[in-house]
Amino acid sequence: MDLPEHLVDVDAIAFDVDGTLAGADHRVSPRTLRALAAVRAAGVEPVIITGRIADAALAILADAGIDGYVVAAGGAVALDSRDRRPLWTATMDPAETRAVVDFCAGRPLEPSLFTADAMVVEQGSVVHDLLVAANPEATTLAVPAAELPYDRTTKAVVFGEPASLDAVDAELRAAFPRMVRSMPTAFEMGAEGADKWAALSAVLERLGVSPARTAGVGDGENDLVWLTRIGFPVAMGNALATVKELAHLEIGHHADEAVAELVEGLLAARSARGGA
Repeated sequence: MDLPEHLVDVDAIAFDVDGTLAGADHRVSPRTLRALAAVRAAGVEPVIITGRIADAALAILADAGIDGYVVAAGGAVALDSRDRRPLWTATMDPAETRAVVDFCAGRPLEPSLFTADAMVVEQGSVVHDLLVAANPEATTLAVPAAELPYDRTTKAVVFGEPASLDAVDAELRAAFPRMVRSMPTAFEMGAEGADKWAALSAVLERLGVSPARTAGVGDGENDLVWLTRIGFPVAMGNALATVKELAHLEIGHHADEAVAELVEGLLAARSARGGA
C-alpha cells in the first residue's frame, strides 16, 4: 500500500468502531487487534473513538493487549484505561432525553439511552437482544419505563429499519437539531457541546499530540466534525459520501479488515524508511 508521507509520520490515530474497526459481525477481528498492538509498539498512539459505551470501547484495547485512551458514547466520555478516570464527561438534559423517548412512541422506532456504563432500553424492546449480540462485553439493561435513566444519559439513540428512519429524518432533525445518522439503522444525539471532537481534543491534549499530527478513520455522519479537525482524515470504502469528500485517503470496506491493512501498510512504510 502506497501511503502519503504525512500519514506515515503521524503520532496518533483515532479509530471509529462500527463500520470501521469492527467487521460486519460488529466484532474487531484478531488481525485488527494485532494491528492496534503493533501500531502502539511502533510509537503511534491508537485512540478508540466510538458511539459504544465506555466498557465496550475499553474492551477493544484489552483484547488487543494494550492500554490507552477511548472516546465513548459519541463523545460524552473520554477515559484513560489505566485508571478509568474521566478526562471528559457530559450528560444530557433529562427533559431533552425524555423528549427523544416520547418522539419514538407510536412510531416504528426504538429508543435506547446510554449511560457511562450501560445501554438501557425499555422492557419489551426488540433492540435489547440486538444490542447484546452486537456488544456482548457491554452491560445492556431492560427496565420499566419509569426507571429509564433520564438524569444519567450520555447519549440517546433512536433505532429503526432504514426505511423507517428515512421517513422521519426531517422531523427528527427538526425536533432535535443535534441528531446525526450514525448508521443506516440508528440516529444518535449527545449532550449539548459534547461530541467526538470535544472528547478527542481532551485526549490529544493529555497526550501532548497536535491535531495536525493525528490521523483518523471513520465512516458516518457523527465522524464528520472530528475528521475535519485532524491532520489526516481517512474514509472507509463503506463511508457516507460526505465523509469520503473530506478524506485525504479512502480505504476498503470494514467487512474486509481494511483498517488492519491500512495499519500494516503504515508500519511497513515506517520500517522501510527506517532501514533506508
